[in-house]
Amino acid sequence: MYRDFAGQYESQKNNLQQEFEAKNNILRSRFLEIAPIDYLSAIFPDKGYEDELIVVFGTVKDKSGNIIERGTVKRIALEYIWDITWRSNAYIPYCDFIKNYYHSKTLKSVKAFVVDCDGITSMRLKKILKYLWSSLPAEPTHIVNSGQGVHFVYVLSEPVDVKGLRWNVNKLNETIQDTFSRLLNVDKHPVVHPYRFPGFLTKINTVATAFKVREPYTFEELMKVFKLQPKRTKRTEKKGKQKGELLVLPNGRRAFFEWVLRKLFMNPPIPGRRHNSFFALGIVAYKCRREVPYEEALETIPMVYEDMMDRNLHIGFTIEEAYSAFHKGYDPKYVRASWKYLCGLLGWEYRPNKRNGRSREEHLKIARKMREIRCKARWEELEEHIRRLIEQGYSKTEIAELVGISRRTLYYRFSHLWKRDS
Repeated sequence: MYRDFAGQYESQKNNLQQEFEAKNNILRSRFLEIAPIDYLSAIFPDKGYEDELIVVFGTVKDKSGNIIERGTVKRIALEYIWDITWRSNAYIPYCDFIKNYYHSKTLKSVKAFVVDCDGITSMRLKKILKYLWSSLPAEPTHIVNSGQGVHFVYVLSEPVDVKGLRWNVNKLNETIQDTFSRLLNVDKHPVVHPYRFPGFLTKINTVATAFKVREPYTFEELMKVFKLQPKRTKRTEKKGKQKGELLVLPNGRRAFFEWVLRKLFMNPPIPGRRHNSFFALGIVAYKCRREVPYEEALETIPMVYEDMMDRNLHIGFTIEEAYSAFHKGYDPKYVRASWKYLCGLLGWEYRPNKRNGRSREEHLKIARKMREIRCKARWEELEEHIRRLIEQGYSKTEIAELVGISRRTLYYRFSHLWKRDS
C-alpha cells in the first residue's frame, strides 16, 4: 500500500514538472528568457555585491506535520545569494527597508508590484496570453514561472519611496491584483510580501525561470494606466513624548537581556505569571536579537525552568509549553511591546519613569539645584587647597598648573584670596 502511494506521488510530481516545462515553452515562444542574475539586477540595480538582501525562509514540516525548520528572516550579501538557491523555502521581497529591518512599518521603497497566481496550468496560461492579454490595462514587465504558479511582475524604472505616498503605493498594488483577479485566481498579498526568485528551487523540484515582456514603468505611468488619482498625505509634526505615554522598548542590548535573566533567577515571578515569564523572555530576546543570537536565547529556557523547579514553585506546566510560550513572544509583531506590558507579564513593579512621578519641570528644577550644590562644594574644596598653596609660597602660574585650571579661571574665581593676604 505504501509503495502504491509513493508511486502515485512520484507520478503526480512528474506531471507537475511536465506542466512546468510546458509553461516554459509557451513563454519562450513569445518572450525573451533572461538569466536569474539579470533578473535580480533588474529588480535591485542599486545593490552591490557587498550589499545585503532580506531573505525570508518559510517553515519546513515533514509529512506528519512536525516542524523540521522554523521560519526566520536573514540578511545575506548579494554575492552569496546564489549559494542558497537549493532552498525551496527561500523568498525575497521586492522592497527596501529602513536599516534593513523587515516589517511593513519600516518599508522604505518599493521596487516592483507582483501578482501571484497559483495553480496555473499550461492550457490556462496559453488562453491568457492568446485571448485575455489585450484586456489588461498594462502588460507586466516580467513573468516568472515559479513552479505550480506564475508571477506577473511590474518592475519600476526607479524605486518609489513610500514616505508620503504609502496610500498610493498600497492602492496601486491592490488595484493591479484586483485587475488580474477578474481573469485568474490571485493570492492577494501586501507589497512587503516575499516571493520566490528565478534561479531558486521550487516545491516541485524545478528551477524558477524569468521572462522579459517589456521595459519597466515609472510609478506615475502605472498610476495613470490603472486610473488612480494620487493622494497626498498631510505631514504632521512629530510630537514629543507626552505625560503618561507608555515607554516603548528600544532595540535591546545584551546587557538588558542579561539583566532580565538575572532578575528572573534572583526574584522568580509571582504565581500566575510564571508561564507568561517565558513569553516575556521571548519578547526581550527578539528585541536583543542583534547582540544575542537565537540559539543562545533558546538555551536560557531550560535554565529558567530548572531554577523554578529547584525552588519548588509548583509551576504547573511542562518545559515544552515553556518553549512554545517563548516562540510565541519571539515574533516581530511584539517588537513595540511597552515596558509596562512586560512588567505586567512578569509581575514586576512598574515605574513610569526615572523621575519617580515628578513632572519634567519639577525634575529639572531639582536637578539644577542639586548641580549648584555639588558645584559650590567643589569650588569651596578647591579654594581651601589654593589657600594652602599660597601660604606655602607658590606663584599664581604654579598654582594654576597644580590644581589643573587656567590662569584666567584662577584670577576670576580666587582673586579675593590674594587681596585678603595683602
